[in-house]
Amino acid sequence: MKILKLPLAGLLFCTAPLLAGCGTSDKPEAPVSLTWEMGTSNVEPGYYENSFVLKNISGAPLPRNWTIYYSQLPRNVKQVGNPAVRVESVNGNFFKMYPTESFTPLAPGDSMRITFLCSYKIDRNSHAPEGTYWVATIDGKERSPLPVTLNTLALPSPESLPGYPDATKIYESNLRLENVSALQPWDILPSVKKATSAEGAVVLDGKVALAYPDAYAVEARLLKEKLSALYGLEVVDKAPVTIALETLADKAKAVNDEYYDLVIDSDRIKISAATLHGVFNGTQTLLAMLKGKKAPYRLDAMSVEDYPDLLYRGQMIDIARNFTTVDNLKKLVDIFASYKMNVLHFHFSDDEAWRLEIPGLEELTAVGSRRGHTTNESRCLYPCYDGGYDPDAATVGNGYYSREDFIGLLRYAAERHIRVIPEIESPGHARAAIVSMKARYNKYKDTDVEKAAEYLLSEPEDTSRYASVQYYTDNVINVAMPSTYRFMEKVIQELAAMYREAGVPLATVHLGGDEVARGVWLGSPKCRALMKEKSMTKPHDLAEYFITQMADIMQRNGLKFSGWQEVALGHTEEAHRQLRTQAAGVYCWNTVPGYDEVVYQIANNGYPVILCNVGNFYMDMAYNGHPDERGLDWGGYVDESVSFFMLPFSIYRSLRADGAGNPVDLDAAEKGKTVLTVEGRKNILGVQGQLFAETIRSFNGVEYLLFPKIMGLAERGWNAYPAWEELRGAQEQQAFNKALALYYEKISDMEMPYWARNGINFRLPHPGLLVKDGKLYANVAIRGAEIRYTTDGSEPDTQSALWEAPVPCHAPVVKAKTFCQGKESLPITLKTE
Repeated sequence: MKILKLPLAGLLFCTAPLLAGCGTSDKPEAPVSLTWEMGTSNVEPGYYENSFVLKNISGAPLPRNWTIYYSQLPRNVKQVGNPAVRVESVNGNFFKMYPTESFTPLAPGDSMRITFLCSYKIDRNSHAPEGTYWVATIDGKERSPLPVTLNTLALPSPESLPGYPDATKIYESNLRLENVSALQPWDILPSVKKATSAEGAVVLDGKVALAYPDAYAVEARLLKEKLSALYGLEVVDKAPVTIALETLADKAKAVNDEYYDLVIDSDRIKISAATLHGVFNGTQTLLAMLKGKKAPYRLDAMSVEDYPDLLYRGQMIDIARNFTTVDNLKKLVDIFASYKMNVLHFHFSDDEAWRLEIPGLEELTAVGSRRGHTTNESRCLYPCYDGGYDPDAATVGNGYYSREDFIGLLRYAAERHIRVIPEIESPGHARAAIVSMKARYNKYKDTDVEKAAEYLLSEPEDTSRYASVQYYTDNVINVAMPSTYRFMEKVIQELAAMYREAGVPLATVHLGGDEVARGVWLGSPKCRALMKEKSMTKPHDLAEYFITQMADIMQRNGLKFSGWQEVALGHTEEAHRQLRTQAAGVYCWNTVPGYDEVVYQIANNGYPVILCNVGNFYMDMAYNGHPDERGLDWGGYVDESVSFFMLPFSIYRSLRADGAGNPVDLDAAEKGKTVLTVEGRKNILGVQGQLFAETIRSFNGVEYLLFPKIMGLAERGWNAYPAWEELRGAQEQQAFNKALALYYEKISDMEMPYWARNGINFRLPHPGLLVKDGKLYANVAIRGAEIRYTTDGSEPDTQSALWEAPVPCHAPVVKAKTFCQGKESLPITLKTE
């Protein structure tokens, strides 16, 4: 097959004809296939060559009546000259390609190369194009979409990609985990505050009694269920051992509402607390102590006094971009509660979807919860991320939670002492709501103009030009329209009604507030009129107007507002005075070095702060730069050690290594930075992990990115003042290494076996490798895991050589994987020459 490459227009013709049809199955498919390849880097500053090879697999010439659509993480696209096939963005992360007038019909079996330039280099496979489909237009009418087979070629030289895991650095890093003491009976995650051993032990064998007052009936029921399901222990009226749930006799001991005591002796396990939440925490500690044990379960006698340092310990789940079932959310709630986390941040709306039924605003789910092929978004939103073109298909792109689903989730979470904080993304990241309300407007505009405009979020006359971080050009609500505030208050009131029906208190609604693009509102006649009326001088004044108006609406409905860090930045002192009193939490996320002072500045300014550090707690950041690791990397890489590094009251010392794995000078990192004041320190309420879902395509992927890295979040929320924080130099490093080794020991011996038994997907770390003096050395952070390797360039499997001790090695390439609990890590490569 002869291929002729044309400059940038990128056309390759295959002159040797090859007969091909559309397949032999009954399922219709497109008459073409695509192969994508990452090409030359830095063709222009900041731009990289990409190409598709389009092949005609049908038995007829390919005419000019088609468009191929695909999804990809957002980027700018460039082509020069007059290409035969034009590639362009539709909006955000949705793209299309179509033949131009210079396109020559492609013969059966022939191929052509479509070359274009993209901003942002692609360093991982999850950032490649996906979701390709074909739409033909015949006699001026679009035909039904058909799937297009897409092959993606491997990224060139993956071992040379930035952030690719360095096998030798991993080996050296793992050496600090070698000197670890044996686990104590109370060594669980999160760690308990104080434990004292005593003589004797209790043995749980088959049956156990459970004693409790009526007030603790829910906590007792949940404990009974877990004892049976996880450990096969039957709760009966009389047994050799009794678990007693009691009210704390000395309530002055309770440091806070989550405090509990746990005492184990020869025939009794007593959990005492001043609150239901404290009792629940005590039951979770008991259940955690049983992990890693076999029946009959022996627990050494001891006494425990325990409580969290931070009263907010949350995890945000993005179900707007990646829908999952309510049962999967309940599974996560169960897991979070077992680690004594107490907040689920419910990110149900964003540019790509709206996932919660709101009575009276049916379009939010009829349109905004569905993604599929559309040219005007009257029935659904554009496909994105998953690329599914059928808005009725059961994909991660489609779906919503009914009112009953959400009420059930609220009750389920409340029983486990987890608050659900809903988030209405606004004024940015609001495209799904904007499009849905536009569909509502079009539905009623000819019959009821007032009803049509009642909840409209966009102004038809607005000529503003902007692009969001995710490259959307129409994702910001118009803040000058009264209908905007009617919409927001309607949603807030419907949320409050669901909480009331669930019997669960609602204290705050998260309003988003982040990443409003430059250029918004400047072309809006209504916004310009409002600016003139209110003597505003800059676009930020409109953002300030929006958040102060919303704070008042929240207060009118008996609520406080929450939002991302932008809601507390850049305001007048008058606005700050108002917002400080009306804020429940400011979620500070941008701790990239150079911006990290903002967190303490906001706390010092009197706002309540939730620490969401991107470098430690963004669970959607990839574990490392391996091309097969899903995730983003704009905020660095996050694994279970990086989440453990985080220090709530010393955030500048919370990143101990750079993206390449090199150690950071912690003293230099904090030098000259904003100091947290005494009052500011009181405003640090807690910590939260974020899991945005741009690269997630399944619930399996949700779990993979959460476990084990969420363990560092749980530990640091419960124990915010680790022993090494106040130390410096060698003493600090020694204390840190000891704590990190113990942390990994707990994950290895207790958590991973527990996850494996209970169907929780998790990631294994790469092994470390070193070739020294002609011998291969290897180690891994997970105790008890196997390391298998090859020296012939092949990928290791369960039959490959097992590394047990240093072995002679003179091979130019060594590849290795970690194997444990029926799972395996991604491969790592060590080039020795």
